[in-house]
Amino acid sequence: MSETQPKSPDAPVSGGFIYENEHPMLPIPFSARVGDRRVEGNAISITQAQVSGLMPPNMDTQKNPVALQFHFEGFSVNLFLEANVIKTGAVDSPELTLQFCDPTGSHLAPLRYIMNSYLAGDIVTVGRFLGFTGPTQEKPKALTAKPGFTQRVGRTMRQSAIIALSLGILAVAANVVRERVLFSYEARPIVISQSGETLRATSAGQITYVNEAAGAGDVAYSIGANSGDLLSVRMPCDCTMLPSENFYEGATVLAGAPLVKLISAESEIEANTQISFDGAALLLAGDVAELELSGGLIVPVNINIAESTNDVRVNDTIAAQITIDPDTAEQLTIGDTARLRFRRQILPNSVANLFDSSL
Repeated sequence: MSETQPKSPDAPVSGGFIYENEHPMLPIPFSARVGDRRVEGNAISITQAQVSGLMPPNMDTQKNPVALQFHFEGFSVNLFLEANVIKTGAVDSPELTLQFCDPTGSHLAPLRYIMNSYLAGDIVTVGRFLGFTGPTQEKPKALTAKPGFTQRVGRTMRQSAIIALSLGILAVAANVVRERVLFSYEARPIVISQSGETLRATSAGQITYVNEAAGAGDVAYSIGANSGDLLSVRMPCDCTMLPSENFYEGATVLAGAPLVKLISAESEIEANTQISFDGAALLLAGDVAELELSGGLIVPVNINIAESTNDVRVNDTIAAQITIDPDTAEQLTIGDTARLRFRRQILPNSVANLFDSSL
C-alpha cells in the first residue's frame, strides 16, 4: 500500500466525503484516458487516483470524462466516470491527481471489488498487468456427519421395505401373467362323487315314503303319481344310498329326475360336468386338463366328451365325464369341490419330451 499524499486535513473532497485522506491509496497498476490523452496510474482510492502523464495546461482544475482501465492477462476492465484534473508538484512535473466528482457513482461497486481483491491477495501484479489467483471453481461441499446407529437402522429398514414391496409387486404381476397366459378356467364348478347306478323318478308326482337304510329287496322310496297310482321302488343291491337334494318325503318330482345314487364297494371316484365349446376346443387342441381343488391340490384328469346327441348341448355346453387316475383318487374326498382348468402347452411335445428325458 503506497503512502498517501500529505495535504491539509481540512481539505474538502467532492461527493460528500469529509477529508481527502479518508480513503487509503493502493498501488494497483492501471491506466487512465482523460479526454484524448492517455496517462499511467500510480495509485488509486475510492475518491481519487494519482497518475503520470502530459496534459494541456488548460485542463487543470477542469471536470473531464475519465476512463479507468485495469489490464488483466487476456482481458481488461474499464470504468467510466468524471473527475477534476489537478496538477501536483512542480510546474514541469508530470504528476496529476484525478479527483472523482461522484465517488459513489455506478463505477464504485466494480472498483471496490478490484481493490478488495487486491488487498486479499486474489489479484497480484504481473508487470503492468494484473493476475487473478483466487478460487476458480466452486468450493466442495462440507462433509456431512456420519449417521448414527439409529439412522442407519432406520435407513436399512426403509430400504428393506422398498425391496420387499418391489418383489411383491413383481410376484403378483408374474402370477397374473402366468394365470392369463398358461391357464383357462371353466365357469361351472365340479363336485367329486363316486360311480354307480342312479335311481330316477319313474313318474311325475310326490314322494310319499323314504327309507335310506333299505337293504337289498326292501322298498327304498314310493311316489304318489299324478295318475293316482302308488309306485314303489325296491333296492336292487346291497349297497349304499347317496340321496339327492330332492330325496325327502313330500318332495315333488318330475319323471326322470335323479333321486338316489347307489354306491357299491367297487365304485370309483368320478366327476361329471358340462364344459363350454371353448373348453372342448382347447381339449382337442392338446391342452392338459386339470382339477384345481378348493384346498389347492392340482390333479391331472382325462375328459371324455359324451357320445350321445341327446345331452350334447345344454345352454351351449357339452356333457363330459371326468376320469381320475386311481392313484390320484386316493388323495380326494367325496363331496370336495373343484374347478376345471386347461393348461396350455407352450413348448411342442417333441421339445417337451426331449427336455423331460434330459432331466
